[in-house]
Amino acid sequence: MFSWTDFPSRTGERRTLEVTLPQGSAELALHRYAPSTTDDDAGPRAPRPRLLLIHGFRGDHHGMQLIVDALPGYEIFVPDLPGFGETPPLRSPRGRRLEHTVERYAEVVEALAEQLRLGAEDVVAGHSFGSIVVSAHLQRAVRRWAGAVMLAPISDDIFRRPALLPGALGVELYYRLCQVLPGGWGDWALRSPLALAVTNLTMMVGREPDLRAYIRDQHRRHFGAYSDRKTVLEAYWASSRHTVTDYAATLDMPVLLLCGAKDQLSTVAGRRTLRQAVPGSEGAGAQWEILRGTGHLLHYEKPAQAGRAVERFLRSL
Repeated sequence: MFSWTDFPSRTGERRTLEVTLPQGSAELALHRYAPSTTDDDAGPRAPRPRLLLIHGFRGDHHGMQLIVDALPGYEIFVPDLPGFGETPPLRSPRGRRLEHTVERYAEVVEALAEQLRLGAEDVVAGHSFGSIVVSAHLQRAVRRWAGAVMLAPISDDIFRRPALLPGALGVELYYRLCQVLPGGWGDWALRSPLALAVTNLTMMVGREPDLRAYIRDQHRRHFGAYSDRKTVLEAYWASSRHTVTDYAATLDMPVLLLCGAKDQLSTVAGRRTLRQAVPGSEGAGAQWEILRGTGHLLHYEKPAQAGRAVERFLRSL
């Protein structure tokens, strides 16, 4: 039985890609992880799909590291989305800053896939907000993918679910306040130890001390890696005003919905509605797996189990 620490860490090759969008451009920091040269199977290894993996809100490629490690036999590409990690905000051809919307993030995914020549033999995946971006991309994509993976997909409108509304209003107030605070106070509030402590307290499910320490350290290192407060607020609006369910009816391909049983940003009813809304391939509907003992941070708490679920899905394509 694998634990969350059993996989050797893979080192990615970093490069910068300039991608062109309908109204501007993005200079993406991209990390490519080459597949392992070893395989447990005897004989030649069959061709495997490549993965384009999109991280969640306020994250960057670091947050996907354990999922990457859990899939050693696959070539994986993980960009930092515009405004986060090492990728600067979106700009128009004249250098004017562009608003960061779901639609523009979806355009980034399309432009990146075009440059990497990804498509019908490959798979696109996203975690949390990344699942929304991927879904919006698939709704308007000009390319065909072999399948899509949604890790901890956002299934519920948090402002319409009574169980989620109090938290949603509190988070909304927090991000609005951080935007209007003068000088460096807004950045301090976004990166403050108190804000990180609240995030950790409300989002962690696993009780193992080493695991909790690891998650706290990851959030401390990378949760504040954003370019500016305006981009954070725009990305928050994009993440909180849309759901995967909004786009589900157009996901006419094999889809894996991989959810934590205790996901703090979704409800049982919301996850069921999402699953039923995805047509899947030839009417088969979405594949749905629930990981016990974890919530929205399944990419940290259950990467081994998540990796096995994703690999089963990939081998079924």
